[in-house]
Amino acid sequence: MLIALLLITQGVAAEQVGNLYEAESPVTGQDAEARADGIKNAFAQVLVKVSGDRGLLTNPDLDGLLRKASSYMQQYRYQMLDIEPGETAEGEPDRMLWVRFDERAVNRLLRESGVPVWGTTRPSVLIWLGEESGTSRSLLSLERRPKLKTLLKRTAGERGLPILLPLMDMEDRAALPVGDLWGGFETDIRRASARYLPDVILVGRLHERGRGNWQGEWTLYLPDKINRWSGQAGSRGAVVYEGLQQVSDALALRYAPQQVSEGSTQLRIRIHGLNQLSNYVLVKDYLQSLAMIEQLDLLAAGPENVSFLARIQGGRDVLERGIQLGAVLEPVIADEPVVVDGNAVPVELEGESLDYRLR
Repeated sequence: MLIALLLITQGVAAEQVGNLYEAESPVTGQDAEARADGIKNAFAQVLVKVSGDRGLLTNPDLDGLLRKASSYMQQYRYQMLDIEPGETAEGEPDRMLWVRFDERAVNRLLRESGVPVWGTTRPSVLIWLGEESGTSRSLLSLERRPKLKTLLKRTAGERGLPILLPLMDMEDRAALPVGDLWGGFETDIRRASARYLPDVILVGRLHERGRGNWQGEWTLYLPDKINRWSGQAGSRGAVVYEGLQQVSDALALRYAPQQVSEGSTQLRIRIHGLNQLSNYVLVKDYLQSLAMIEQLDLLAAGPENVSFLARIQGGRDVLERGIQLGAVLEPVIADEPVVVDGNAVPVELEGESLDYRLR
């Protein structure tokens, strides 16, 4: 509750993603063979969602992991699909199998296999879409494109990516004219996006080049850099689907601990100005929630700061980016005063530690 309250009061965009360890798979009937296939399909979805690596689906070792799917299952249930009698051919799926897997066991399996575990704190992505048809360009309102909106939400859910969709009200249209989006004017795009407090911004420009030929030009605005790429597909939905998949790939590479094969390292984390027990508990719980921190031990506690020793996977840069996302802590710079018991105390930094304070 403390973490949730802090995030709300600070207007934080990064989100704690739920449902990472559950997935659905369409099946036909409830016999053992159909259920086993459905559990494997759901397990493959969960492995991609938790690791952030869809390349797992082409990994030759994946078959071995999927054969163990049932041993990682905690719960399953069926839900009938809303299908009119006679609408489906024999053998086509008639129900959805929902499966939940054991979080700790899945994480252990991935780490033992040398695969990163992307934590539940993930960057929120605000998505602006524009479309060009002939000589006309427009900003897409997803409320008027329900199929495209559903596609975005389903794809984001499959990858465990929290997305934000602009309201496209008068304020949005005034803040971001079509020409600014098409021109890629970074300052205007970031300013128009500020009301949604996103961690990153995705801009997609969609072009219909001919029947069955769509092109997407994508720009991903990260806090410290910009990524650009383009892609083609046979439909509007297909090009948007692949664009969002590539965003998920890029963010997983940036925020998930990738260096698992190099083993773990230890870092000292100092938190300044924690003069209340509730603040200490808040910080400790938050740090322990980060996927790249394998173990967190208290080193020292004093009136000016609290020091932890963290064993981490993925290296210092990954940890710093993960802490930045949560927006619970902010870095402290040398000689910057921190208030302790009502007094401003200058901070002396140590080169081997990471120094933060509560936002």
